[in-house]
Amino acid sequence: MPRASEGQAPENTRQKRVAVHRAAGERTEFSGTGKKGALPDDCKADLGIGTALANIGIQLGCGPSPSLFTHGGARNSASRTSEALTLEQAHKLVGATRRAIAMKRPFNRFLTVHWKTAGLTDREAMAATTAFLKYLREWLGGATAYIWTRENGGGKGTHLHILAHYPASRKANGRLAMRWVERITGNLYKQGVIFSEPISGASQPDSEHYAENLQTVLAYILKGLEPDAAASLGIEHEHGGRVIGKRCGTSRNIAK
Repeated sequence: MPRASEGQAPENTRQKRVAVHRAAGERTEFSGTGKKGALPDDCKADLGIGTALANIGIQLGCGPSPSLFTHGGARNSASRTSEALTLEQAHKLVGATRRAIAMKRPFNRFLTVHWKTAGLTDREAMAATTAFLKYLREWLGGATAYIWTRENGGGKGTHLHILAHYPASRKANGRLAMRWVERITGNLYKQGVIFSEPISGASQPDSEHYAENLQTVLAYILKGLEPDAAASLGIEHEHGGRVIGKRCGTSRNIAK
């Protein structure tokens, strides 16, 4: 695949991303790009976004239609584009998150893959996302559940967010994930392609601690909602950019 020029995220966007990852766990892995030290007050304030997600009554029956979250088909065409997540898609992703908890597979890992930094265009990013998720499923032995969203903007270019369940038998393996990226892109791994964090409290999915952390990361990956939809869920909207192909999805075991 052709190599794209590496873009640099604006400072405030980068700080917000690192802040959210640190809210999920204790450190940012793989990146080497997150600045240490105190965060600005506006970044700290951002960590409280999405608290309305805990209070809104989203029906579990509003899960994704088979045509939206299955592989292949016309809806996965490169000619399909979108500018934002819809409220319906947000309901489906939140419903899938609740189903993951109900089936004893709460999300305990938050990953971001920066495809632009890895050398891909957005037109190539959907196929790369499908391949990365396949590697992840196979490595986890199928004992997982996950949701994902894609964005393309904010200075970072095309990138992927994943909330996933890692079983106790599997620990995050940075070098392995780096090899996946190299196989997928045909390029050497670049610093800053992958951010990965544990979601603190996942061992006690009924706890308030886990609920707060999950709300933070879920609100972050849903920030590319249409503005009115974001406001209705109490999420701070951020333009997610034009995306070619599917914009979001779930593992089949938590889709409806």
